[in-house]
Amino acid sequence: MHHPRIAHSRGGGLRLSLSALFTALVLGRSQVTFAQGCVVSRGTSMTPGQHDPFIGGEEALPPTSGFQGFFNYRWFRSDTMFVNDVEQPHDGREIINNSTFFDVGMTYAFTPRWSATMTIPFSTHDRSQVVPRTGKPPQRYSTSSTGLGDLRFEGNAWIFDPTQHLKGNILLGLGVSAPTGDSDVQDTFEIASGANPRAEIHAVDPSIQLGSGGWGVIFDLNAYREIIPRLNIFLNGTYTMTPEEKYTPTASFIFLGDYSIADSYLVRGGLEYLIWPKYSLSLSLAGRAEGVPVHDLVGGSTGFRRPGCSVSIEPGISVSVKSWSLSLNAPVALYRNREQNIAEKAAGVPPAAASFADFVIIGSISKRF
Repeated sequence: MHHPRIAHSRGGGLRLSLSALFTALVLGRSQVTFAQGCVVSRGTSMTPGQHDPFIGGEEALPPTSGFQGFFNYRWFRSDTMFVNDVEQPHDGREIINNSTFFDVGMTYAFTPRWSATMTIPFSTHDRSQVVPRTGKPPQRYSTSSTGLGDLRFEGNAWIFDPTQHLKGNILLGLGVSAPTGDSDVQDTFEIASGANPRAEIHAVDPSIQLGSGGWGVIFDLNAYREIIPRLNIFLNGTYTMTPEEKYTPTASFIFLGDYSIADSYLVRGGLEYLIWPKYSLSLSLAGRAEGVPVHDLVGGSTGFRRPGCSVSIEPGISVSVKSWSLSLNAPVALYRNREQNIAEKAAGVPPAAASFADFVIIGSISKRF
């Protein structure tokens, strides 16, 4: 995450005000669902204000309007299985999710303090799994999905006037996620049937469905404080509340039944240091926790879900040149936990194994107009 800061270049007073203004432009990037792999993941995992479109130093130019476009990217391969927080051995039977997410969006700043964003997400997934065969080695096959996700609309506001509070501020966001993504994508599954599995059409696993199946309310908080010149401490938090409980896909895979419409969360905090003021070149290091809770804040929590969380250390780098900003972050997992869902708790059985990624690649590019 990047924050208002002194540009250390010509036009200092103007740049301070513009730097605060442009922070408010990067909003509405909260995602419907986080975590990785079998624990449902949607979106690029970028929160409002995480990647700044700041004035980049002596070569930077002010925007010609209140608009900013952005493109976000996220990729992961989840192939490490966990039951609770215990890693399972790699035995060739693990489930592998290979997922790529793209966000395209536009932000408009009405004033230095208030702004709004629309985000259009796309994703593509491949889920590889095995089916047992009598007298033969297990057979691996894949199901997939590609297309539009759930559209997001969000408004943000600074608690304090960003032109007057340059060394610390809090940005609050409120938005909505609309169920525009297909939540009933179907594909061909291989079903155990002796030595030769049979093919059947079923809804793909919830972890690779393009949409959540319901509406979501997005809450965001982004705060920063300058500790010493060029060094900021920051905190991001996003929670997506889903009032609807579950939905019924056309033909869910064996034993899954209704799919849960689950809440999700992301919290990250750390330090960022500006190492090259001319181009706003910064390095950051953050702790990150994201996941799906067992129980939703509002509404029921039944239907099939894989609750769980992933805790990571997240190094990052960013740069701003004129009206362009680029960033790259790479969370590396330190702890993962596939928690019991409601049905598993009621039955007194441990959670079924779920796959998590060992690391994630997250990138962003934005341009002010």
